[in-house]
Amino acid sequence: MLLSKSQYVRGLQCHKSLWLYKHNRELQNKTDQAMETSFATGSTVGEYATQLFPDGVEIEFNQNDFDGMVKRTSDLIERGVETLYEATFKEKGIFAMADILNKTEKGWDIYEVKSSTSTKEYHHDDAAIQYYALSNVLKINKIYIIHINKKYERNGDIDIQLLFTIDDVTDDVLSRQSNIHSTLKLLDTMLQAEEPSIDIGPQCSTPHDCSFSEHCWKHIPNPSVFNLYRMNGSNKLDLYYKDI
Repeated sequence: MLLSKSQYVRGLQCHKSLWLYKHNRELQNKTDQAMETSFATGSTVGEYATQLFPDGVEIEFNQNDFDGMVKRTSDLIERGVETLYEATFKEKGIFAMADILNKTEKGWDIYEVKSSTSTKEYHHDDAAIQYYALSNVLKINKIYIIHINKKYERNGDIDIQLLFTIDDVTDDVLSRQSNIHSTLKLLDTMLQAEEPSIDIGPQCSTPHDCSFSEHCWKHIPNPSVFNLYRMNGSNKLDLYYKDI
């Protein structure tokens, strides 16, 4: 079953979340205003990041023609275009879009753009599956995470070079490659079976708030132990697991 890189990371967080996304997507929470703002922020940051590599060609997103996006990417690479935004690939069971793909003398560099102010652990998993797919058709030199430089203070026009921090995550990404194939097989087997029986837990909010939380938490009464103040989440879950 074809997975996007975001679906792969979702599956690492929770098998049930990925299963629901693939089979019962209509059970997702209604998108709230905070999420809409987050999407808008991510889009703006991505647009600024392309200025680090000007004169590139963007692969326009078309949810009705993913194969067309893949073909356009391939055609542009064959024509000698050296910088692509949203370069799209479908390889080894993964559908991946590289935020910025830039050709160097040593091969292609992949840049993943994040609106956070640091490189997170799950960003490494995101980059690893990106490398796994793209390295099947391209010679990859390096892979980087671009994120906001929290020490930057704007004075006048935005200085793009100072706005961002670029972290080289190549070594860590390479160290994760050996486990990806077996993980994909596990996810594929899970997706072919019945809905996983997984109770609520830390995975509902770490590293992301799950978009199926309303469905999975519908059996929790209000009020419950989860409404208690001055108690961390793990202790609340301990009470819940004890049927309190």
